[in-house]
Amino acid sequence: MVSIIIINFRQKDFLDKCVRSIYSYFKSFPFEVIIINNSPEEKLSFDKDQFPGLMVYENQNKGFSQANNTGAKYAKGEYLLFLNADTEVCSDFLSDLVNSFKEKDFGAAGLKLYNTDNTFQLSFWNENTFFNEIRNKEEENKFKSRNSVHMNEKEKEYMEIKKVDWVTGASLFIRKDIFESTGGFDGDYFLFYEDADLCKRISDKGLGIYFYPRSRIIHHKGENVNPDFQSDTYYYSKQSQLIYYKKHNNLFNNILLRLYLISKFSVMYLLTFKKIYLRIVKLTAGVK
Repeated sequence: MVSIIIINFRQKDFLDKCVRSIYSYFKSFPFEVIIINNSPEEKLSFDKDQFPGLMVYENQNKGFSQANNTGAKYAKGEYLLFLNADTEVCSDFLSDLVNSFKEKDFGAAGLKLYNTDNTFQLSFWNENTFFNEIRNKEEENKFKSRNSVHMNEKEKEYMEIKKVDWVTGASLFIRKDIFESTGGFDGDYFLFYEDADLCKRISDKGLGIYFYPRSRIIHHKGENVNPDFQSDTYYYSKQSQLIYYKKHNNLFNNILLRLYLISKFSVMYLLTFKKIYLRIVKLTAGVK
């Protein structure tokens, strides 16, 4: 059985579409759905007859990592599939997904995602070192600008199952025993980089990280429409980046990152006087 774990945080409408899509398409392999509700103000209710095997657990919001780890504790399946609430399943790939990785040197796999306009969405990246992150950002910008030639070339390059450095937690597939033996998601990450960190620790154990290309999932990327993205969420992204570098990168990469962040956000603060930029400068400099 596959345990599908979804975290809800102020995404009730997206969540409803996600759940309905799962039950509409997944017919080939047994599954359960575990929803961890990090928004107690949102009352979640699902018809058990219409959605058998679905459980909702109320949770105090201590971050994305903690919520996913809580979901994994309730999971009864041999496999875990972490899905963002703002995803929609559009094909029945579950049986093929399981069978594709039964015999592989398998640590974790990221599933193929699509934008709402049905274009290929980037969901795997190079290992997060300072210079690799520059390359990752350049790649991401090409996709954001809808560079169709580049997007098509990238999609063709990854038409088969292929090893990658790390994959997004928006659609991450892993055996439960590996998830538990690796320690699950690191609770130090409130939001962002928890997926890269998990993949890094799995890779360090000698297990492969893969991209799986035969799924069809639309990812709405809800953080881009979240009004908090330029405040608290943006802060968390930089906080998590600093944590990741401290844990997985050498001194040289850490110094480069901190110099870059202090320079960039000092200038941005002086130009705009937005408090979020000053908060990030203080965070990077270690000033409370």
